[in-house]
Amino acid sequence: MIENKLITAIEIEAKAKELKSKGYPVISLAIGEPDFPIHENIKKSINKAILENKNYYPNPQGVVELREAIAEYETKRKKIHISPDEILITAGGKPVIFYTIFSLCNSDDEVILFEPYYLVYPYWCKVLNIKYHTIKLNEDGLIPKDQLLKHLNNKTRLLIINYPNNPQGSLMTEENLELLLEVLDKYPRIYILSDEVYSELVYEGEHISIFSYNKNRVILLESFSKTFCMTGLRLGYGIFPKEIIKNLVTFNSNLITGPTTPIQYGGITALKDNEVKNYVNFMREEFKKRRDFVYEKLKILVKFKPKGAFYYFIEIPYDSLEFCNKALNEKFLALTPGSLFGDSFKNYVRISFANSMENLDEGLSRFLSLL
Repeated sequence: MIENKLITAIEIEAKAKELKSKGYPVISLAIGEPDFPIHENIKKSINKAILENKNYYPNPQGVVELREAIAEYETKRKKIHISPDEILITAGGKPVIFYTIFSLCNSDDEVILFEPYYLVYPYWCKVLNIKYHTIKLNEDGLIPKDQLLKHLNNKTRLLIINYPNNPQGSLMTEENLELLLEVLDKYPRIYILSDEVYSELVYEGEHISIFSYNKNRVILLESFSKTFCMTGLRLGYGIFPKEIIKNLVTFNSNLITGPTTPIQYGGITALKDNEVKNYVNFMREEFKKRRDFVYEKLKILVKFKPKGAFYYFIEIPYDSLEFCNKALNEKFLALTPGSLFGDSFKNYVRISFANSMENLDEGLSRFLSLL
């Protein structure tokens, strides 16, 4: 039973796996996790690091060679110089969200989130007792300028954006970029956290990163989970302004010390190995085929194909929690309730196409039978 809004997609997946272990024919289109295995070269690098006894406490900012690899990788992609000293290696991307809010916001500051949002954003605002406002994005991911300007004030400290967007699949647009840069120019105390963990999974158009235009006021969040199928290895990073990162390194050192050292060496291979690069290109093409397949099955319900990430976000004539309960308990189909992404989406469900064609075909048939 999916009981309340605080449940996460991972918990839904756990419930689905529990039912499957009991012999039920469960298909999960809930979790945002690539179904491809980690590339063998990444596995070999991790094993090699263990065999070479690279198992000691890590540098709390991250293994130097990994930060150098990230700096090279992101400098090429963002077309601006990035130093290894600006990079903090984290256990997945989520810590970057916490570290950013924690380091920037005091109790009288305010954060602006855009619905649909990733559940972790408001979670940490609540835990840290930081007031936040939500603004609903248009269907194409556009930020409504009038709404944003209405919510900005001298207490606004942080905006959190996510492109390619989970769950919409929308990309950063030139209109959004111009608006956000205007905000940074007009409000000198505001920072932006740009969550770009799906940046390598773009099927149409181009990924635009606001980080390329103002790295002194934009914090970049990235992860190895989606692009390199390393979800369970927990490896990510943030690129921070230099005035922020020094204290965060100390904080990270006292909290977790750092991500597992051999995993960090696997991250180096993920970024530098040509075979891994080809593998990512292959996965992107497979996801695009699946995206197109789902569109053909659901085009009576969806207006457009997502341009990035690997989800469809679909409006339904039911409460999303009740519908997802029914889907799991009656059809053994796991979906993610839209209410997790904001109060504006209580009548939506998220469907992940990070699954085989066979499972997508059967899962979507079960989904349609419930409508």
